[in-house]
Amino acid sequence: MMKPAGANTPGGIQNAEFTSEVSFVDVGGRKDPVKVSYRWRFCEPTAVRDAPHRTTFHSLDLFLDIDCTSRVRREHEPGGGSETDVVAPYAISSALGTLVGACMAHGTAGNKNIAIVAKVVLVPRGGFLCRQDILELRMRHSEHVASVVRFATPDGGFPAVPAEGGRATLPALLSSSPGALLGKESQAPPEETMELLASELKHRLSFDWVLPTQPLPRTVAMLGGRRLYDMAREQYGAKGLLEAAQALGISVIVLDASGHWLEGETYSHLRDDFVAIDMAAGDARLPLHIAETLKGRQLDGIVTFSDELVIATAKAAEMLGLPTEPAALIVQAHYKDATRRVVRNPGVQVVRLDDAEQLNDSHTVGRLANLEYPLIVKPCRAAASRGVRKVGELSALRQAIRKMDDEGLTKHGILIETYVDGPEVDANLVLWDGELLFCEISDDFPCSADAADATIADDFSETLMVHPTALDPNEVELLQSVLHENLLQLGFRSGVFHVEARVQHSSMCYEDINGIQDLVHSEAEGAPKKGPPGVFLVEVNARPPGFDATWATLHTYGVDMGALQFLYALGDRERYKALSQPFSEPAHQFWCGNRQVPMHRENIYVPPDFFERVFAELPEVVPYLVRAEFFAEPGSTVSPRAGSGFVAFIILFSRKSRMHVVEMCDRVLRVSMNVLDSA
Repeated sequence: MMKPAGANTPGGIQNAEFTSEVSFVDVGGRKDPVKVSYRWRFCEPTAVRDAPHRTTFHSLDLFLDIDCTSRVRREHEPGGGSETDVVAPYAISSALGTLVGACMAHGTAGNKNIAIVAKVVLVPRGGFLCRQDILELRMRHSEHVASVVRFATPDGGFPAVPAEGGRATLPALLSSSPGALLGKESQAPPEETMELLASELKHRLSFDWVLPTQPLPRTVAMLGGRRLYDMAREQYGAKGLLEAAQALGISVIVLDASGHWLEGETYSHLRDDFVAIDMAAGDARLPLHIAETLKGRQLDGIVTFSDELVIATAKAAEMLGLPTEPAALIVQAHYKDATRRVVRNPGVQVVRLDDAEQLNDSHTVGRLANLEYPLIVKPCRAAASRGVRKVGELSALRQAIRKMDDEGLTKHGILIETYVDGPEVDANLVLWDGELLFCEISDDFPCSADAADATIADDFSETLMVHPTALDPNEVELLQSVLHENLLQLGFRSGVFHVEARVQHSSMCYEDINGIQDLVHSEAEGAPKKGPPGVFLVEVNARPPGFDATWATLHTYGVDMGALQFLYALGDRERYKALSQPFSEPAHQFWCGNRQVPMHRENIYVPPDFFERVFAELPEVVPYLVRAEFFAEPGSTVSPRAGSGFVAFIILFSRKSRMHVVEMCDRVLRVSMNVLDSA
């Protein structure tokens, strides 16, 4: 049934652009259709950023009023003749039924009538989604979207919007919709809620998210299944990765040691297959072992997310003829001394030792005697800042190297270099054929070894990472340019890279502000300039960041680094480029803090209810929680390894201010330490 344009409608809206209708809608789980009054209109298309003539989506404004009490009989169905009965000559199902069912589930229990504001997303052109959960992915943490309702099609494709646009029928338009955004309940007028949904959609979906052709089913071998921490909370290291693969239509074969938690039937639903291999085969034998194990399988790519397996994975990919950057380049990047030979910094002293015994060599003694302090001593190859120490004089240097040797970290060599002061950053860069598609930079807050009075007992373990960086825009631009150039210098053309760097002569430094440390402008008015800012490359990792940092980037920018690594391993250029796009300006949706909870002493008991205890003391922080996960098995007793180790990470966000998120992270750390020390 249609009402004339301009008639009274749900929410009190009167607008000649709208079409008013009443339908009887089949909803799953209900015997009888539901009476729905709704008013809708077709909206003008939105253009791609930097391409005003290219559309990124169409949409519908849809206001629904759902009568939850009406009793509806279909035509020719026997009825009791009650005055409350309504005979339905037809019933609409499919997408509208899915939407109405979701609205009823979303509405307050016991309501007789439910009024909902929904923004229906229509494809910009006929095609297929770049990943099946793209709407949910990009709408996470929206201030105005209560939920996303996904509409499915038999083949996963969506036809183009009918040429007549707003003159088409609602069912015809809904066939071109992958889903709808339900507005959050608000005291604001429904028109205002719809405007906010339209703004969110433009901010979050202004990129090419629809493919002209359907992606083929692909299979990827994933080397290293990561650890299971707490399945009761669904906390396992590969969670985001396996979810991304499923959304991308990628089958995953996990390769790991026999007895790994993903091997048996219990968690077989999380992967497509598991192949047990000898993970202790050693650097020389492991690549061949992987290649021989996978030989003969129908495989489209091989990937890893574990630092210690990056080189072996690249070598195995070369043996199998699968997409990868040259293994020799990855070896060069993951050996810090090899990286230094390519990327040189004027004024930075660099000395490499083969082993600790070389300290007794007369030539080495002479070289070390001429070095200027402070210096950094680090293994040529190691992860998580293990064994990295700052030293202020020769005896401390010798002691640090001996300690590194005792920890078993010198087998790949020892690197000694100038300690470069200045704010440290983490940068995630996404390249394709030399082009920089995405770069995000976060502030890596100082650790204990950065202190002026640090000793070799202090370490470089990460403390807090805040997205986005607070550095001056010119320094951010310099970082992006120099780090991109560094990757090209190292020979890389494509891939996902996690890079650490420092800004020399930065205009900013860390200071205490009412007991809270953060970046502030360091140069007082009239003070002598320190010189132009410069970028010092600390290290390159030819892989995405760790899973905690991957979550932080995903929630802050809408870019899933794990998904990109899968697509890179497949050589899937189209989806790789599409999914490298962050939100439109601003690229971040909030400030985000990734607070590490360290193993601050030996023999720490990790209580299973650790997070419950922390947040019971900090209820004001809970509304700003993004994720809180273990790095250690709950119920276990843990100690740091080579001076480094973490119990958990807690990711918080704020739309109020950067200082708000920094302050919350500080409180979280203090309470976390108290909980661990009292357990």
